[in-house]
Amino acid sequence: MSEVSVKTPKIWLIAAICGVLAFLALLVLAGYSTGASVIVGVLVAALVSILLWIGWYEDDAAVAEGHPEADVTTDGLMHTAGVGDEPATPVADEIAPEPHAADTREVRSSAAAATPEATPVSDEGGTKPEFLAGPMGGAADNLKEIKGVGPKLEQLLHSMGIFHFSQIAGWGDAEVAWMDENLKGFKGRVTRDDWVAQATTLAAGGETEFSKRVEDGDVY
Repeated sequence: MSEVSVKTPKIWLIAAICGVLAFLALLVLAGYSTGASVIVGVLVAALVSILLWIGWYEDDAAVAEGHPEADVTTDGLMHTAGVGDEPATPVADEIAPEPHAADTREVRSSAAAATPEATPVSDEGGTKPEFLAGPMGGAADNLKEIKGVGPKLEQLLHSMGIFHFSQIAGWGDAEVAWMDENLKGFKGRVTRDDWVAQATTLAAGGETEFSKRVEDGDVY
């Protein structure tokens, strides 16, 4: 029910009471005739109703102008508070700045510096060999006994998951092709120095001329 429909009966009731009082006052106290008293009572009632209507209308207009955004209905409060909806996005999240491109580059550079010579993940040109999470038995073979594997390359092989002669000895042509393609900075080294043949000898407990020199301390 609207505000106007609620206030209208009150206005007419008050105006009627004022009109009746004016009628009685004129008729009894002032000694006016009944007809004159009725006319004046009706005029008083009409005047009172007009004044009340104007007064209430101005009050409503003032309230509306003073608080145009106020919505005190249940639906309005629920909508404002987000009751029944998903939680509103925090203001801090909405205004959080996008990461600057320079900051992104710095983060990537830091991550790259912390990672030992990452190996490309290309699977082209062969089959990726089986890698280990760590050396078996907690101790890795001295891969530097393979001709062509120096300290830096040995570190790279460890970072890839290669720790033992037996791993290299088990490579077929597809695995060799993959390693030749994916050894960053040392492409083609596996085939050029024939790692598989050397590793096969060393994995069986044998020695090569180069491995003897490494054991004697003549290399590295």
